[in-house]
Amino acid sequence: MSTSDDDMDSTEEDTASDVRALYVRSLPNVTVPTTPPRHESPPEMWKKTQSTPYKARSLSLVTNDKNQVKNEDVLSFLRVEFRDKIYREYPVKDFVKHVWNFEANDHPNLRLKIGSFAPHAPTVESYNEAPNEVSRYPYLSTISNDLLTHLFPDPTKRAIQINVVIVENHTVAGRYAFFKPDLTWSTTPGPEDQQWDWVLLCAEVKRGKAEKFPDPKRLLQGNVPFPEPIDESFKNRKRPASKHDSVEPSPKRIKEETVSPHEAQTAKYLNEMLSHGIRSFASGLFIKDREMQLWYGDRMGLVKSCAFDWQEKPALMALVFAAFGTANLTQLGISPYLEFSPASPKFDSYKDGHIVLPAGEVVIRDSQEQPSEDMVFKIDTTRRVWTDWGAVGRGTTVVPLEAIDVAKKRFGTDPLVAKMAWPHANRTPEETFVRLVRGELQQKAPSYLRHIVDVKCFMARNMAEMGLPRAFMDIGLESGDTHDFRLIVMRRYERLESVESVDEFKIVFEHIVRAHHWVWTTSGILHRDISISNIMFYRDAEEHVVGVLCDWDMAEEKLSDEEYQASNARIFSVHTVPKEDPPATTSPKGKALSTIEEQDHTPQTIKGLGQAIPEGRPPRPRYRTGTGPFIALDILLEDEPPLYRYRHELESLFFLLSYVCAVFDPAKHHFGPFNAWERGSLDDIAKAKSFFYTSRKSFKSSFDHSHEDFRLLVDDWVTPLWELFSGAAVNRIQIDSLLGRRDTQASKGMDGMVATLDVEIGLLVTAWQKTITYDAFMDCLGLPPHLPTEPSCPSCDVAVSWCMHQA
Repeated sequence: MSTSDDDMDSTEEDTASDVRALYVRSLPNVTVPTTPPRHESPPEMWKKTQSTPYKARSLSLVTNDKNQVKNEDVLSFLRVEFRDKIYREYPVKDFVKHVWNFEANDHPNLRLKIGSFAPHAPTVESYNEAPNEVSRYPYLSTISNDLLTHLFPDPTKRAIQINVVIVENHTVAGRYAFFKPDLTWSTTPGPEDQQWDWVLLCAEVKRGKAEKFPDPKRLLQGNVPFPEPIDESFKNRKRPASKHDSVEPSPKRIKEETVSPHEAQTAKYLNEMLSHGIRSFASGLFIKDREMQLWYGDRMGLVKSCAFDWQEKPALMALVFAAFGTANLTQLGISPYLEFSPASPKFDSYKDGHIVLPAGEVVIRDSQEQPSEDMVFKIDTTRRVWTDWGAVGRGTTVVPLEAIDVAKKRFGTDPLVAKMAWPHANRTPEETFVRLVRGELQQKAPSYLRHIVDVKCFMARNMAEMGLPRAFMDIGLESGDTHDFRLIVMRRYERLESVESVDEFKIVFEHIVRAHHWVWTTSGILHRDISISNIMFYRDAEEHVVGVLCDWDMAEEKLSDEEYQASNARIFSVHTVPKEDPPATTSPKGKALSTIEEQDHTPQTIKGLGQAIPEGRPPRPRYRTGTGPFIALDILLEDEPPLYRYRHELESLFFLLSYVCAVFDPAKHHFGPFNAWERGSLDDIAKAKSFFYTSRKSFKSSFDHSHEDFRLLVDDWVTPLWELFSGAAVNRIQIDSLLGRRDTQASKGMDGMVATLDVEIGLLVTAWQKTITYDAFMDCLGLPPHLPTEPSCPSCDVAVSWCMHQA
């Protein structure tokens, strides 16, 4: 049976930008994009990504052809990434209070020591006279450690056994770049043993132009506790006593767009901290000569304090170090849900680490109840904790777990993971989509449940509930800029690159295509982020692979009638699209059903999302979502991208199949680079994909280095699909050409010719929309579109579980 475009709603024509887009407007000679050069102004490749939630694989933008992350490229990227995300000149004492939760008045003994601190004058003099930046490190380290000793003579009185470490020529170990911050604060003393996962603070040290410094003995004598009463610079508003108390921030500082080289250098280290470990935020120092600034970073950007002269006002420096000495892991940015049992002053591994989800905050997915006891999970140290590269954005962290105690009784002994992320606050929670998708499949196509991520429990907290410093800093955020914390605990799956053979990959891919179709058919949900990271698998009791579609963060429900009409205004105003038969879905046995709307499905879908999708909401923004190599070409081409369709998802699946066949090495379980689709700007990727579609030579050359095991799959699966999608591309070119002719004739008042062209355009649009369907896609794979996996109603051959006759 042939189904209409989107296999669900044949009246869903494309938007004006859909029809206007060209697969090839004027194809230049396409070259493989190279690592972007360092830019003083925002490079075009990053300008375009900033306007949408689409996050190009950030790491690919700073990675060269040898898969190496280069310092200069990271700095260029960060100068663009943070150009409108830095708040400057935040008061020092307010910074210490809100970031590290320290007020001197709450610590009378420390307050006296803060006020009486004076650095050793000869050491300060040696620091000032040091000929270069590197030679200053030992003096600064000595001053810092002397200060900690002055404040905490007994090191065991510090909350954490923190050390100031001169990293100098040693690389801090991590999964991404090879960077060498000047100083780190960690519980590991040796510079050769530093790892980004365990770094709690870092510092960038610079030496300015040579200048004559005042006599340090004169500066440091007669130091007083504070130059003004300590309470005066603080806001009247107190930080909430509980992390659940909410405070509404108000605007305080205007964002500036220029990011200086020194700012980018400091941001680089905070970026690396936020790319490792289980963190909520990161913090550090910038020290230039006698000037010190405090830095804070989270998933929404950076905050830097006012600069102060630490030699003239050592009490402020002492205040900062007193905060370091009293801060616990949470106050230094580590997730509040990470706990160690037994408690340890060291922080250098996840041994004895647990993720503790408090009763009253965590929700059990199946029952939607909040348990009366904490859910405790032990961190599985045989697997690594993984955090996405990049400070700004979702910042997804995946923590391998095993359930213990009450959690084990609820969820059993299956291996689990906690997925922690900071999506935009206005995004519908991933768990909501998963719950809806699984609920609809349970009723209507239960055999596909095993291919959808199995969430055990979840929680969602806003910034104030998480105790995130930004919530209390009065720096103001537009509603679209705020991020909330989301956590889900789910079954652990294997990454796609772990398949053992091409046959296993084929099974996983088929599972995903079928399950994805049935999700769309039963609940009208689009995934919108098909990628190699989001397709996973597990092995069943018989060691057979089972494909699973994960990561529904960017999912969206189908368009409402109002949204459909608004998004297609250009088409309706230009020509009349021939009316097609009512849209139909199919049962697992392949026979036609009445429309989902007639089954009263759409209202149920919207209600299923509860208050997350309120009635009368504003029109959806047309954002690019997804991962560059796998985004449909329509979405890449236009400045105002079209709203997502089911056919865009099919195209993403085709790009994923092509990508795997081109660069996957099953022996090494590794994806090599596909530079044309991963590097450069969105425009570069769009041009490369256009050339891929319109040039058979370009298409074939993409697989020149395919692993021999996958070459047959290129012939059997990829080539038939390429012919399907490239044929649709030719239709798109014809449509755009005719629209251009129509505009010309309309400008001349040639109404008769315009009417003729309208009919021709309408026929082409209808034919084009019918080209990319699920049935056509499966036919190219040589697979039946539907499997007889469920008992059917004898009256209509619909699956019994969702047949109207059985109601």
